[in-house]
Amino acid sequence: MSGVREPIAMVACSTDTTCATNPSWLTREELLLRSSRHALAPLVAHGLEQSGVSSGDALLLMVSGGADSVAMMLLIAALRERTDPTLASISVLTINHGLRSEAVAECAFVVALAHHLGIRDVHSESVVLPRTGNMLECAREARLGVAARICARVGSAIAVQAHHADDRAEGVLLALVRAKALESFATLLPMREFADDLRVARPMLNTRREELRAFLRAIEIEWHEDPSNASHERGALRSDPGLARLVEQIALGAAVLSDEAEQLLELRDTLAAHIAPVGVTSITRATMDEAPHALHATVLRRLVHAAGGDIARPTLAAALRVLRDPQRAPKSFDCSGAVCLIINAREVTADHITAQG
Repeated sequence: MSGVREPIAMVACSTDTTCATNPSWLTREELLLRSSRHALAPLVAHGLEQSGVSSGDALLLMVSGGADSVAMMLLIAALRERTDPTLASISVLTINHGLRSEAVAECAFVVALAHHLGIRDVHSESVVLPRTGNMLECAREARLGVAARICARVGSAIAVQAHHADDRAEGVLLALVRAKALESFATLLPMREFADDLRVARPMLNTRREELRAFLRAIEIEWHEDPSNASHERGALRSDPGLARLVEQIALGAAVLSDEAEQLLELRDTLAAHIAPVGVTSITRATMDEAPHALHATVLRRLVHAAGGDIARPTLAAALRVLRDPQRAPKSFDCSGAVCLIINAREVTADHITAQG
């Protein structure tokens, strides 16, 4: 599965090596031993296998300091320590999005715990997000952009996120509420490929939110809650008892939907590749009009990517509206990489802005 992104954040890197270990933590050996023996360990091992991650793959764990990602770091470290005692195959990334003052301490906590576990390659970074638009979407894009850069530096690393079964169930509900297309269900997939050869694995999809918190309590590891989560749509799903029960029921059966969504998305990508083969930057408007609407977004991404750019989601949404406008007025859309997407009555073309001017 593939997608593309447009860089939207300025990033400042500061790999932290000075954070002190919390004296209340168990020793490294005890933490790793108890984590490896916990009932969640085989579930995560199976999740890694489902994601296509092999024991020798370099991993970049994306850890926020929240319960889910902290539990993920502990469990994956415990699993890797069996064959990689120095944990040299694991890197950790934690990001301060600049939205809350508490984030500085949360990043420091992640760095300290990672070092306590024996993980040496730890990246603590800050991003500057635009103050307009969808802040959650901007933060997500920024995280993936930083992860792509670090994975490229490490070399063929796989970024790992801590999405679990409850996240997947909430995603299903929100996709239905927002009338989103099939693309929304890509969040269900254990492994997804993005632009810049970034691969993101989600090995925790067969675990539950409360199970992860219970695990951390059992090994006496704290975590940080982001209070802003309660103000978002997912927070409402978690705070309303009726909706929370619905999420729980969906979480139990979402794996079947995940399998079917993966097959449908692969079929969509195959059909889009016939319309816009690799390297093609222009197709006729008639070809686009004859294609099912479900393929339009993927075709536009392929055209822009072939021209050397990425198209942001808001820009893509605007371009799709133009394609469905019966007036067929010519429009152009600026994309990253100095690429311009042009839609008119004759063709749909992605071209370098300099080449037009």
